[in-house]
Amino acid sequence: MRLNKFTLAILFSVCSIYGFSQEQHPVKGKIENAKNEAVGMAAIQIYKADSKELFDEVYANEDGTFEIPDLEDGNYRLVITEFGYQQSVTTAEVKGGELNLGNIILQAAKTETVELKGAFVRAEVSQYRNEIDKRVVEVGNDLVSAGANAAAVLNNIPSVNVDQQTGELSLRGNENVKIYIDGKPSSLSAAEVLKQIPSNQIKSVEIITNPSAKYEADGKSGIINIVMIKGQKKGYNVALNTGYEQGKRSRFNNSLTANVNTGSFNFFGNYSYNKRPSEFHGYLDNYDSKRWQAIDILNKDESQAAKFGFDWFIDDKTALTVYTNQWFGKGHGEIGSDIIKTDLNTYHPNNSIFDGDWKSQDYSLNFKRDFDKADHNIVLDAFFSQANNTDWRNMNNTYPEIENYFEDRDSKTDNIRVNLDYTNQIKDGGKIETGLQFRREQNNNTLLTDRRIDINNTLIDPSTDFDFTRDFFSAYVNYGQKFGKFGMQLGLRAEQFKDKGNYFYNKETKYIDNDKLDFFPSAFLTYDVSEKGQISLNYSRRVDRPGIRQLSPVAEWSTPLMSSIGNPNLKPEYTDNFEVGYLQRFGKNSISGNVFYRHVKDNIFRSVLVDDTNSEKFIQLYENYDKVNAYGFELAFNLVPTKWWSSNISGDFTHNTMVVARMDEFKNPYTVEIDANRLTARMNNTFKLNKSISLQHFFMYQGKYRFVQGEMQDMWRMDLGARYSFMGGKAALSARVSDIFRTFYGRLEMYDPARGYGNFRWEAQTLNIGFTYNFGGKVRSRAEAQRNKTENQGGGVGF
Repeated sequence: MRLNKFTLAILFSVCSIYGFSQEQHPVKGKIENAKNEAVGMAAIQIYKADSKELFDEVYANEDGTFEIPDLEDGNYRLVITEFGYQQSVTTAEVKGGELNLGNIILQAAKTETVELKGAFVRAEVSQYRNEIDKRVVEVGNDLVSAGANAAAVLNNIPSVNVDQQTGELSLRGNENVKIYIDGKPSSLSAAEVLKQIPSNQIKSVEIITNPSAKYEADGKSGIINIVMIKGQKKGYNVALNTGYEQGKRSRFNNSLTANVNTGSFNFFGNYSYNKRPSEFHGYLDNYDSKRWQAIDILNKDESQAAKFGFDWFIDDKTALTVYTNQWFGKGHGEIGSDIIKTDLNTYHPNNSIFDGDWKSQDYSLNFKRDFDKADHNIVLDAFFSQANNTDWRNMNNTYPEIENYFEDRDSKTDNIRVNLDYTNQIKDGGKIETGLQFRREQNNNTLLTDRRIDINNTLIDPSTDFDFTRDFFSAYVNYGQKFGKFGMQLGLRAEQFKDKGNYFYNKETKYIDNDKLDFFPSAFLTYDVSEKGQISLNYSRRVDRPGIRQLSPVAEWSTPLMSSIGNPNLKPEYTDNFEVGYLQRFGKNSISGNVFYRHVKDNIFRSVLVDDTNSEKFIQLYENYDKVNAYGFELAFNLVPTKWWSSNISGDFTHNTMVVARMDEFKNPYTVEIDANRLTARMNNTFKLNKSISLQHFFMYQGKYRFVQGEMQDMWRMDLGARYSFMGGKAALSARVSDIFRTFYGRLEMYDPARGYGNFRWEAQTLNIGFTYNFGGKVRSRAEAQRNKTENQGGGVGF
């Protein structure tokens, strides 16, 4: 039956791309202002000359160019709209399916008011584009992630994977990736961040696989920056979103986004509430020890998130932005990990109850001053974040021995960042970027428990108190220039970090003291093979300094048979990243491919060892290994075969050398290198049946891959969704069924440190129903030059 389901899904997917025609004769042109400067992202509405009914709508590219494919011969009326400019009406007569309109000039707006027909209107589907040092996904109204959280959005992006069991994020098969919100790191872990951000609050996602010297050097596989929606449109604008999701449990999500832009000031904010209870069920069968362990988790999560702030456009060249993010969450439930001795057929129940809450606050201040010429500015950015997570657990175990104890965990994190950046475009020369940064990361982790562990007839108190502070002093310089078809950007970053830490464990205090200066070069080269084709070659040096969870001796998690702890003696790992890419555009369509190679020194890896106190127990910990290599490729197609159908097809393959720690028969440790390959493919199709109704089809396949303990088997899923828009596009109803064939679940073969089999199921098959409503009004206006320069201020990695 599984083969039949898979075959049906493949046939459905193949049918989605059948009949694509490469022959397109577009109507094209370029939009400029009176100074012959390109006007990017302007809206072009197409009407039949004798009709008032909207025929189609497209948007100009960032360089002002636009194309309208597949127009039948006839007369049309093009209405071009962009904030800060007067509306332009251009007539066009199409003959032979094509027409070059040349340059269309927009005049500056004279009116003091702007009327909005809607607010926060997003593209129908996500749009992908490549920049010199990153790939950007403009998140649209994709039905496959509607009503979900950030984890669902990222899991649909090529080369990005989110573990459905742990919530861990990986990029190109590696979990050493840094996640940012609006260009700044959060105090929360990646799993917590992705769980709390609603999908409808995300504007775009930036995938920076080879960051330049401008960016912080942390993260072996790069940076993922989530840019949140920040209302900036003129007037007052409000967007309401509500959704209901049904799996084994019912879930709810609601959000409100608003802004009021008076010209000199733009006040913006959003609030969301999510209630997402979930179930997880699975088991592990250990063939060697004859132990069968059930894993049943009931988690009752609810969270609130709020962002509010303002832009103050002091004058046409000066702007100040202040905002705060506030996160509040609660989680409680229970974990069952019952054990069956299969050789003796005896049953041993184990149960734990947990109750916790987390709070996080981010505060940001950004001051930007533009000088007389373009790309000449100075930016001061100050950022402070704080998080406090508490977790209380009551454990009742009957295996491997009867134990009843509690664990009270408390984690506090403070982050401070101050950046000063300067940019100058030299006349008839290149572009210089330089800056300074100070940042401090402070952590305090405590574990209080009444449990006592017997080691060699000595009772050990595992309660722990861990304090850790890391300071950075950084400086960077980038220089970029274009030479005909060649482009280049060279950079160097210097980072000095200082670690100070101490931890108290088993009546003994130990200390951490590190101080080191590192240099991180970067280089980006491009060659334009044609007007719409480009080859890129880039290099960067990266570092992964052990984080608090990798250093802390406080057990991150534990079950009756396994626990995970940190290693205070870990060393940083250094990575040299090389990447070659190719991008080719064909009108609205594009093909992109990337090949990468990573060489890692002092690789940090997770090993699983047998517990000395009990041969049936295992300990997962972090260690350093001399060096490893990784390579892979990515291929993506963005296709718009017709005005009613768009498609994104992508695939990626990664090869990582994985290190596994083992012991010989005399219990002497040694390591083994294992090849770990991973293949992932995705397809996302959107069909516009008419102006009001659209359908979406999503297919994902994840091949088998190795991990520390064994091999995860392949899995796949298919989703279908529909959306109905009404009230002139201001309101919409949507519905989605995820994992239609219930095939997205985990199966694993265990090899180390014991042989066995595992099976895990989460709530992948769900039904989601959502409703959105957008409205806006008009207010007094002022000159928009500064806003056009700063409208992306809330996004992008700033330093």
